[in-house]
Amino acid sequence: MRIIIIFIEFFFLLFIISVMKYQTKHRLEVITFLKKHQNEHLNISEISKGLKNVPTATLYRLIDSLVEEGLVRKYVIGPNQFCCFQYVECGEHLHFHLICEKCGKLIHLECHEVNHLIDHIKDDHGFDVDLSKVNLYGICEDCRKKEIICPGK
Repeated sequence: MRIIIIFIEFFFLLFIISVMKYQTKHRLEVITFLKKHQNEHLNISEISKGLKNVPTATLYRLIDSLVEEGLVRKYVIGPNQFCCFQYVECGEHLHFHLICEKCGKLIHLECHEVNHLIDHIKDDHGFDVDLSKVNLYGICEDCRKKEIICPGK
């Protein structure tokens, strides 16, 4: 009977090891840092400045892994521009992003009217929208105000 218990414990341990990711010190530091800044969109440079003891190559690998696992969301601001990252709480709802073409500001759009659009697209066109990749481009309010004050600049 004791041998059977040891055998079961051994295979359970192998199962746990295969399911769980290896938690390194750097991985935990990155996750902790991103959780502290979860309401911000940070690029690799900004994350690197906050985690000086994590080598850049390691940071890139860890971020890629966290994106793949769904713990971090990657946003591509625009063509030929930088990516930014944000920690995602489990069960967090998705939303549209407004991206200013002048200053690059990224704004979360949490508006019930958007839900009507998503429902319409699904119901009337049979298409499920991946909101993690929806970006609307235009000019933010701050940049529009600057244009009014200093036209042509």
